[in-house]
Amino acid sequence: MQAVQSWVSSVAGNPPAKPSDYSWTSPARQALLVIAALLALRLGLAAVIPLSIDEAYAVVVSRSHSLSYFDHPPLGFALARLMADLTGCECRFAVRLPYVLLGSLSALLLFELTRLAYGAAAAFWAVACYSVAPFFLISAGHFVVPDGPLDFFLLASAWLVAPMLIGGETRHGLPRWIAAGVALGLALMSKYQAGLFAISALMILAVTKSGRAQLRTPGPWLAAVIAAVGLIPVLLWNMRHGWVSLAFQSGRGLATGGHLLHPSNFGLTMLGQVAYLWPTIWLVAMACLWRAARPGAAPTDRFFLLIAAPPVVFFDAIALFSAHSLPHWSMSGFLFAFPLIGQWCHDFSRRHAGWLSTSFAVPAVTVPLLAIGFAVQARTGAFTRPFFDRAPKFDINWQIVDWSVLTESAETSQARAGDSFVVASNWMQAARIGAAIGRAVPIEVLPGDPRHFQFMDDNRLNSRSAGYLIAALDPANEAANEKGYRDSLAGLFVATGPARHVTQRVAGFPVFDMLILPVERAGMMPPPPRGQTPIPPGGARP
Repeated sequence: MQAVQSWVSSVAGNPPAKPSDYSWTSPARQALLVIAALLALRLGLAAVIPLSIDEAYAVVVSRSHSLSYFDHPPLGFALARLMADLTGCECRFAVRLPYVLLGSLSALLLFELTRLAYGAAAAFWAVACYSVAPFFLISAGHFVVPDGPLDFFLLASAWLVAPMLIGGETRHGLPRWIAAGVALGLALMSKYQAGLFAISALMILAVTKSGRAQLRTPGPWLAAVIAAVGLIPVLLWNMRHGWVSLAFQSGRGLATGGHLLHPSNFGLTMLGQVAYLWPTIWLVAMACLWRAARPGAAPTDRFFLLIAAPPVVFFDAIALFSAHSLPHWSMSGFLFAFPLIGQWCHDFSRRHAGWLSTSFAVPAVTVPLLAIGFAVQARTGAFTRPFFDRAPKFDINWQIVDWSVLTESAETSQARAGDSFVVASNWMQAARIGAAIGRAVPIEVLPGDPRHFQFMDDNRLNSRSAGYLIAALDPANEAANEKGYRDSLAGLFVATGPARHVTQRVAGFPVFDMLILPVERAGMMPPPPRGQTPIPPGGARP
């Protein structure tokens, strides 16, 4: 901790570089050191932390190539599938590698964007805070989720046009706008939140003097046309599937639960934002956004406010009026608060360098240690196995660990060798099963919440009538849990043999039991047509 404080204090004393005099100054070198160190950490974590449910789901459903997906536009899943197809391996390191690299490239873009606006010293602080914020370090910069590609392409789009909108640059305007349109199109192919960035861009062009000047050129109009191309795959897929993806996402935000206001959900969302960004970083971010919104704020501050505020305000309002929302939805807005944070930190360091270095050193040490601790626990159960015979309820569970026992089970071997399939109770367990057994065995998900599994069009299911129900059991009530699974088969499948329980272990430490039940289609009927399984509105996020 003391070493981190000393190093940060030395950086805080560096004078800012002029925006027009870019060179590899000390803040730039130190920013690269931060980026490189955390890249090494995330590469190590990518190799050892089990795939999350979201990641396993992305890897499994993308085996059936699609223009788009039930949950998200295509690019967030396609990068993982590209790596799996290129390497011939769905191993965690291979599928995560593009997302890890995009996290570091996003930090470089953030440095350049902040350097242009506020100088190299402020850019260092922007990168430093971004790099230790838990959401951007672990989720968006590590996991197979759409947030990583979304953040990178949004930053690329802003970086390309910032010289014209805040720097007064006039050279290479048209090529920059064209490239920015491509980047925004790719962001729209990553996650629906990119639409709010497009609204921010329109606001900047309409209300700022430099923006109105650009509107008199063909650049922004051409960029808009190019960016709209990124929506074509999503629109085509939804047209063919009854607009189910857009209905699902809008249904989550509009689910009111019979009440107008949901202060508890709003409070949980705020707490989630604090945890995702780190408390001091969140406080500074909110203060900077508030300051940038006041009359008389600098045009550069207003530029970042107009990009950052719409997602934050919109999703905070959703949290207040909806029964279901998630804190990470607003993170694409907070992403553009980091240049403001960097400027604030640089100004603050001139007066209180010691306090600032301490406030940065705490998350810089704590967040990586927590990530490493989680990796150790998920792979070994080291922190609880001395005190328990098996994993307790609060510990690692079926949602966290790989279902590796399936790779060795007799039923899975028989399914691979014969014309069998696997039945899963929901999309989450299907994701875990599919990641464990590979693509040799088709998976059918029971009605209720199958997500994109209903659209995978696996023709092998049409000719197979016998298989296995595989499901995680609640260790506190396995008998009732098994009965619930059997009841869910009614009218669709019938059990054809005795059930077997197998135990998933982590380094020999029992974590949970799994039900494996041989089943057959009721009446030997073929499966229902793909894409007709009902989806409840407002389901949980993948």
